[in-house]
Amino acid sequence: MADEAVAFIHDVELYESLERQLDTQFRCRLRYAGSVESLLALLKEHRATTLFIDSRPERVHPETAALLEHLLLQTIPRLNVVTVGGAAYPRPLASALTLLACDHLPITGDQVCWDDVSPQFAELLSAPRGRLLPVCKTVEAGGLSLRTYCTEFFPTLDDLLRVAHRDVTILLIGETGTGKTTLARLIHHRSPRRDRPFQHLACGSLPVDLIESELFGHTRGAFTGAERNKIGRFQAAGRGTLLLDEIDVLDLKQQVKLLRVIESGEYELVGSTETRVSEARLIVAANVELEELTARAEFRSDLYYRLNVLEFRLPALRQRVLDIVPFALQFIEESCVEHQIEINQVDREFLRVLQGYHWPGNLRELRNHMRRAVLFSEDRRLTVRDLSPKLFATRAEPQREHSATIISSVSPPDLMVQQLARSEREILEQALAAHDHNRTRTAQALGISRVGLYKKLKRLGLMSAIET
Repeated sequence: MADEAVAFIHDVELYESLERQLDTQFRCRLRYAGSVESLLALLKEHRATTLFIDSRPERVHPETAALLEHLLLQTIPRLNVVTVGGAAYPRPLASALTLLACDHLPITGDQVCWDDVSPQFAELLSAPRGRLLPVCKTVEAGGLSLRTYCTEFFPTLDDLLRVAHRDVTILLIGETGTGKTTLARLIHHRSPRRDRPFQHLACGSLPVDLIESELFGHTRGAFTGAERNKIGRFQAAGRGTLLLDEIDVLDLKQQVKLLRVIESGEYELVGSTETRVSEARLIVAANVELEELTARAEFRSDLYYRLNVLEFRLPALRQRVLDIVPFALQFIEESCVEHQIEINQVDREFLRVLQGYHWPGNLRELRNHMRRAVLFSEDRRLTVRDLSPKLFATRAEPQREHSATIISSVSPPDLMVQQLARSEREILEQALAAHDHNRTRTAQALGISRVGLYKKLKRLGLMSAIET
């Protein structure tokens, strides 16, 4: 058995109780660390593989935050971290504790409830080496920060940073809510154009017949309602950066014009024959597979192959399981500040539910659920009672590349998916009929964005029902 462990526990009664039990039941010698410096020295000197940390919100040591920061910075690359405490973590430390802890010892009063200890605890103590601690990669620029513990995402970020300062068009592919806009802004701020404008246009939020005008501008009288000249996003971006999101909604004619701008920089305002030249750097984004659209002749192959030169894929949140809790705690903090609500504790079960859900809406959905939880919270503590019942219906499937299958204990997965799709279609058809098939009014009535409505209609084959 491994014979060395270290404890960052300053409660004398709890420490002595843990020390006795480890010695008699597991033949493991526990050493006391009074400070971060002494703890790191003990870990290195005695090559201990296990660290016990007091995680009780009311008894957490002031230096615990500094210790967790050291561990997340890979001061010690391998270590089994075991938290000792009740059902909740202190909110300021909940993210780091969730990332680092591989086991938990529940306590009552100042005594460990050994009957409730996990079966793998003995194996953890006997392991010759600790587990690898999570590695973090952070990209910062222009006051923005992107942090991830998903090692599969690291190469994509490295490659993006290598070309951020180059004057080339970049294609970002990822599901809605995966952070494409934030990443595009980081690219802009790490480029020589950082002091120039950054323009963002979500093409899916516009009626199809207005996209061209929004992109290139128009002259007075170019079409009904064009009462004055209007500059387009290419002109507004100047020598800065223009992000075109959801380019899959562009029709074939608009794709031709976009390809021309990419290759020569040339374009004309709607209603004008005067050729202008764009000096903006272009970043385009899509949340669908352009290659599949190209195969179905719904997206021009010449434009796709032109964009495909520098294509970068953003993983879905369900594929970044280690990032879920850090993002959740960030959104909780934002909501607490926004609504002036104090949250001191977060239940570990609350965090486990977040890690188990598949998050089809990715970061945007996570942010909304955390806002809801904060508003429902009581006694300055977040519990599973504050979460939407929706989060208990499914479980994450990180191994899947595309959207997770809905799992139900009542209906087979395929049947449940069919039932939900049929119900969703009926709701959309009824809402469209009630609002004269007007997309804006229908989206408002359903409480979703125009972009979200457009994608649902497209997926369910209801595009013909939209008001033209």
